Amino acid sequence: MKTSVHAKNKRFSALALVLALLVLAVAVPVTLIFDRLGINIDMTPNSLYTLTDTTRNYLADLDARGEVVDVYFLMKMEELEDDLEVLALYRTLLAYDAYDCFNLIDFDPDTDPAVLKEINPQNKYNLGEGDFLFVHGDMVKRLPASLMYTYKTDQDSNVTDAEFRAENYFTGYMKTVVEGELPIVYFLTGHGETPLSDMTKLTTNLANNNYGSAELNLTTTANVPDDCCILVIAGPQYDISEPEYDSIVSYINKGGNVSLLISPNSEPLSYKYLERILSDFCIGMNYDRVSETDPDRHSYADPYAFKCNFAAPSTENDVDLTTALAQTAGTLPVYMPYSRSFYSVYGTNYSLLSVGDLLVTETSAEAEPWGGTQRDPESVTGRQLSLAMYAEDPQRDHAKVVVFGSADIITDAGTGNAYFIQPLNLFLSSVTWMYNSDIDMNIEDKARTYDALKVNSSSEATLLMGLFIGFPIVVAAAGIFVWLRRKNA
Repeated sequence: MKTSVHAKNKRFSALALVLALLVLAVAVPVTLIFDRLGINIDMTPNSLYTLTDTTRNYLADLDARGEVVDVYFLMKMEELEDDLEVLALYRTLLAYDAYDCFNLIDFDPDTDPAVLKEINPQNKYNLGEGDFLFVHGDMVKRLPASLMYTYKTDQDSNVTDAEFRAENYFTGYMKTVVEGELPIVYFLTGHGETPLSDMTKLTTNLANNNYGSAELNLTTTANVPDDCCILVIAGPQYDISEPEYDSIVSYINKGGNVSLLISPNSEPLSYKYLERILSDFCIGMNYDRVSETDPDRHSYADPYAFKCNFAAPSTENDVDLTTALAQTAGTLPVYMPYSRSFYSVYGTNYSLLSVGDLLVTETSAEAEPWGGTQRDPESVTGRQLSLAMYAEDPQRDHAKVVVFGSADIITDAGTGNAYFIQPLNLFLSSVTWMYNSDIDMNIEDKARTYDALKVNSSSEATLLMGLFIGFPIVVAAAGIFVWLRRKNA
């Protein structure tokens, strides 16, 4: 009987060994074949490594039309292959590159500077490691590497989850350069405005964010061009004419966007038509110049260059252009150069608009009369003053206006002073708010979760180590003990 049982155990052991060998015999070659053919099966719950139908259909359509977009990637693909943190980006790029329309050109800008010089002559674009440049004919769009993921952290700054956003950007940028037109920010001339040649840093920033820039003289051109995404009026020394006003209002009525930067002007004149544009958006302009009476809040010996604050949205429905910038205000304070102030006008359409402050002073600031035609004006102090405001009019196809009390914030001379970089950042944020040049393909971000284990004490750590390490050892020892007792049974 003992011999029979022993023989039976040998047969079961032999069967188990054969089955294990069969699994290995099948699994190993299949794995090698899949690896050689580049076949990957996406087992993630949210298809992290698989392109959506929206992307696949659009890329297939571009292939059928024979369109090709050169996609320059400032990093070698091999650097991503073994990095689990960016595995989703690596797999996604491989999936795009499988289509003829997506011509991926990866290179190291340090070892291959010729390619970098070819795609970025005169350093027009601020390119860094991991950035992308989408090129189709004359259309070029820069995609920063920082947009690929957004991260969430806990109170200890540990990453808890991430959103992979690349697919919506990749497909949207493909569509933009193939089918879109470069939006142009036009700068009005003819009234003593700051010339575009004095704003080279700004135009470089606009190019990096995929906007063109050009000057516009409405005394020689009847209408605002159709490709104008924003009309900027920077530092006018005198008012526009009535025909120019009519052209600008016609542009606004069709959903146009206007950004006014009107520095203090000591001349006894009024900006009648520019004020009309603002009053239609329930914004009024003061003929003053603002200074800071608190010596701790202005630059040395110059009370007209002073600290101010980003205005927080007052309700959840307000436009939010300042929260992200305000988070950096602790290390990069907000200084405003020589500036005038503005105020809200409660017109009949006020309740229909979205109107709010962007930059405000402390109550220690003072507004003294400066220029204009008002008789016996008085200084204002003891309350917050508005240095920049915004408004949106849904009745005019969501036309938008932004006004700043100083044009110095966008000039080369002004931006050369680190004090005034925050107002420039705010201006650039307002450009994106008024006209976002990106095409949104409505492809949802794909979540990547990070598993974490929080240990509150050394005793808890010991217990967990016992569970994760000791328990498997005990189970294995028990198995060996049973096997030794039964092998001769």
